[in-house]
Amino acid sequence: MNQRIYLLLFLLLSQFYAVYGQEQDSAKFRLITKASYHNGVLLPHRIAMQHMPKETTNGFEVNFEKSSSDTKDWERLYNSPTFGVSLLYTSTGNYDLLGNAFGANAYLLLPIFSTARFRLQTSWGWGLGWVGKKFDRLNNYKNNAIGSKLNLFASIKIKSEIYLNPTNAILLGAAFNHWSNSGIRRPNLGINIPTWSIGFLHKFYEPTTRPERLTKLEQKAYAPEQQNEFTVMPIVGFTSISIHDQNIYEAYALQFNYSRLWSAKYKINWSWDMFYNTAFKELMERNPLTQNQTAFQSGIMVSYEQTIGGFGIIAGWGTYLFDQTQRGDPFYHRFGTRFKLGKNIIINTTLHTHWAVSDHLEIGVGYQFRR
Repeated sequence: MNQRIYLLLFLLLSQFYAVYGQEQDSAKFRLITKASYHNGVLLPHRIAMQHMPKETTNGFEVNFEKSSSDTKDWERLYNSPTFGVSLLYTSTGNYDLLGNAFGANAYLLLPIFSTARFRLQTSWGWGLGWVGKKFDRLNNYKNNAIGSKLNLFASIKIKSEIYLNPTNAILLGAAFNHWSNSGIRRPNLGINIPTWSIGFLHKFYEPTTRPERLTKLEQKAYAPEQQNEFTVMPIVGFTSISIHDQNIYEAYALQFNYSRLWSAKYKINWSWDMFYNTAFKELMERNPLTQNQTAFQSGIMVSYEQTIGGFGIIAGWGTYLFDQTQRGDPFYHRFGTRFKLGKNIIINTTLHTHWAVSDHLEIGVGYQFRR
């Protein structure tokens, strides 16, 4: 059990490498700090959670960011993005059941609109989170949202920077914050807290004139020469069954993937997946109708991957071609990240879900090549 937790921590912390590892030149370190107040609400996104919100949430966030140096092709393609790490501490809207929450994540802040005095940006990041109070069958049974204190933490943000001078700015923004253990402990309905925020930014350097944004013709020059990509990836994950059975079960997968690189910014993936989830096998053995059937599943998936240098954000939709588990859902989904180590190695951390219900976190190491 401890080895699984250490493996999970290692691969999640590798997301920080995925962000900062993209910028390894000798350019001056352009440090930016931010501090923001957050106000929001706990979303009861299931009928069974209607009893949980009691009050609005209040939180405080600090960010440490590094402005890109525009020395790499992908930095110019994305109009000078910013690399960042966020630390968020917030109330949850129900201290008695949930306590307070903490979240830390790495992210890329991508410009949408930019002038000398105003910047509108968006970010997507994930990392590790902590929830003060978890479900307990005796002492906290009304908490049906989260079954663990250590969780995954994801945050999607849109931010505006209103500059008072070249190094200081007022921040206004909105965020959607999510805590989940990916199904490794039940219950796992998850905690969703959307917020608005106001804050202050300071740059510890004097900004220089940025290169102009690439024209469409210039962007075409960065299109990949080899547009066909092939990946083979074994995957492992961990899940549980219910609040009455908190044993950890392994979930295995083998993925064969073909990608078409339409531009330097995105690609479309087609995958053939083979699955074997030992939690499904345990449930099937308890049911006389499925005792003699197999937990092996096979499916195909199409996914969109936003590529940012060696880093990718992926969202996919698949359907089972073979499935005897009788779970009643013909579709499965993936959301998460991938990044390259060197030329051919791919690290995968994605959530395997059935619609909005997370089944497990997929951890994979694959081999990739282009033709």
